[in-house]
Amino acid sequence: MRAEAASSFLPSFNRGALWMVVSLVCFTANALLLKYLGTELKVDPWQALLFRAVIGFGIVFLIFPKTGGFTGLDLRRAATNRVLISRGIIGALGTAAYYITLPVLGAGKATLIGNTWVIWSALLAIFALQEKLAMRQFFGIAIAISGLVFLTGVSQSEDMGQSKYEWIAIIGALLAAWTVIVIRQLTRPDSSATIFTAQCIYTGLLAIPFVVTGGWNGSPLAIVLLASAASLAAVGQLAMTEGFRHLPVSVGGAFQVLLPLSITLSSVGLFGETFSTMQAIGGALILAGGYQTIARGR
Repeated sequence: MRAEAASSFLPSFNRGALWMVVSLVCFTANALLLKYLGTELKVDPWQALLFRAVIGFGIVFLIFPKTGGFTGLDLRRAATNRVLISRGIIGALGTAAYYITLPVLGAGKATLIGNTWVIWSALLAIFALQEKLAMRQFFGIAIAISGLVFLTGVSQSEDMGQSKYEWIAIIGALLAAWTVIVIRQLTRPDSSATIFTAQCIYTGLLAIPFVVTGGWNGSPLAIVLLASAASLAAVGQLAMTEGFRHLPVSVGGAFQVLLPLSITLSSVGLFGETFSTMQAIGGALILAGGYQTIARGR
């Protein structure tokens, strides 16, 4: 019986793993582009967020058939279904938190904090999805939370401005965790295209007022890079959503633990982002705790 269960799980696992790897590559490149756009070209985060919504919607609208169901796009359902609306709004707010904090905190630190969604989603999945956690996973959560304390400088003297953005990043991680739970609930009746379109719609609605009242960088280089970052984010989001279709929250999250490591090392190498000893320890504890939380004895 166990052998039959394992053989039926492996094909689904392989598909989910492939989609997760694609999402990691896309999200890493997206974060590095956002860092460059924010610090070097002074592009407002809300402008980047609007590009993400518009281009993401365009990609989905062009490549997916308008048939609904498990493989097509149901635009009307994406805009009007109550659960999809909640997914869109929560996802929009979580993404906005990440875009706002990334230029200030740095790509590595913002992503390390944001990726604590792994531990929050594991906790939420206990109540929302009836998934069970072993004692080792609770231990991992405790490790990751202690790492968050070190990384955010609770024991250090930091200015209030930096602390404010750290709290925004933490709130964004909590919102991202809830988004993952909603995705797992939605992948039963809805396609990845319909789920992602809901987020694009409400992300765009959230960003438009800030873009209208704020600045606009219309240089050719900024437009090209914004479009590239938005395209990478769209592919990464669709790939992650598809990956979670085939994997439990805990297993799918294991692949996402690699994301902050990839972005942090790339940001240190390309942008000279620095970490104090305490922050480096905190980052390592978040990664270790996150992996311990989602890893299962196999």
